[in-house]
Amino acid sequence: MSSPYIIWTLRRTGGTTLAGLLAVLSEHSGVQHEPFNPERVFGAVTKGWFEHKDEDLLRADLKRVLAKRPLIKHCFELLPDPFNRLLLEVSTELGYVQIVLDREAEVDRILSLELARLTGAWGKQEAWKVFQDLQNGTVQAAPFDVSGAVAHLKVCQTYRNKIKTLMDDHGITPFVVYFEQVYADPQKGRQKVADLLDFLGINPVDHGNYNALLTVALTQKGQKSGRILDFVPNLDTTRSQLEEALGDAPFRF
Repeated sequence: MSSPYIIWTLRRTGGTTLAGLLAVLSEHSGVQHEPFNPERVFGAVTKGWFEHKDEDLLRADLKRVLAKRPLIKHCFELLPDPFNRLLLEVSTELGYVQIVLDREAEVDRILSLELARLTGAWGKQEAWKVFQDLQNGTVQAAPFDVSGAVAHLKVCQTYRNKIKTLMDDHGITPFVVYFEQVYADPQKGRQKVADLLDFLGINPVDHGNYNALLTVALTQKGQKSGRILDFVPNLDTTRSQLEEALGDAPFRF
């Protein structure tokens, strides 16, 4: 039997596509992505934490919602340190293994996130509609909030360090995978996914349509919002300031 897992990730890392593929291949049940966001399926757990700040109650709530080992994709920059710590502890106690999904091109990730915030284009359909409107001149793109984008980049770097320290302190070695390792080169991507399945105890031979599923995941990635970027008037300035803030040695797990 394969292991249930939590994918620890950040927004705009390609996590939706990878998590969708793994959920199809796993015998454990899937659940809504980012289920601990306040408006989602386990949102009551999060709301309870913010209301009471009671670690015993949060631990009990996490044990309850994870009792059947649903598969979790969790954007760790959205929730505070105590929540992430208890999620790691409870899930590990319940037999979960941990996956970290990140993106090497951090500036591109932040730009993608800021673009989604700016335009509301979080998915492919929204992105296509926004692109058409911009191309037709029916709408004009607003500028990025440069200081906000830089501040969020720094917050994410801090959260990465905290999650790595947390896992190190608990003696947990996650499977670390980067967006580019899966999607930049199809052949290398197939091998990386195979390594991940081996980590989880999933045998692709058990799935007759595995190759077809993997091909779709590797070739139909992303939200297709990048073409909107050129319409943002201060794109170059924003990219330059993000690169300066990131420095020469970005964090890596």
